[in-house]
Amino acid sequence: MAPLSRNGAGGYLCPARRAAFMDPTHLDDFLAISYRADLDVLVARWLRPIELAEMARGYEALLDAAASGRHRRWLLDVRRRLNTHQIGAQWMVSTLLPQLGPRLGGHTRLAYLLAPLYLRDTAADAAFPPPTYFADKPFVADRFVDEQLAIDWLLAPDPRA
Repeated sequence: MAPLSRNGAGGYLCPARRAAFMDPTHLDDFLAISYRADLDVLVARWLRPIELAEMARGYEALLDAAASGRHRRWLLDVRRRLNTHQIGAQWMVSTLLPQLGPRLGGHTRLAYLLAPLYLRDTAADAAFPPPTYFADKPFVADRFVDEQLAIDWLLAPDPRA
């Protein structure tokens, strides 16, 4: 039997499946970015609670990684960091999100994987834009507590793409 190797999600893969994953890129000790070629999904896993400056650096690195391959499906695992707060949400809306269309050349889907506790956080709920916000944007986002449901949503046909 062929030896197994670690994948970017902390699991193991046989050599035949290893080619479907990009070795994760780590940004300091707070973010791992990898690419699932088998799904055409860019995966960002936040590794610990972060400050606003780290959030900005992390998302800028993620956008650079996405732009290098025009990856427009993002799985954002934020279960190990504190949920987005109002200032972070304002930065996302005013600085990062407007860059997605021009830099990635199409409609981008962002699936946020949250711990169930964060979905009950009233302040975080207020920070996340309502579905109507995304109607005329070159991106859409949603929140999930189940990784498979998040991936299914990312892979579903997008009527606006």
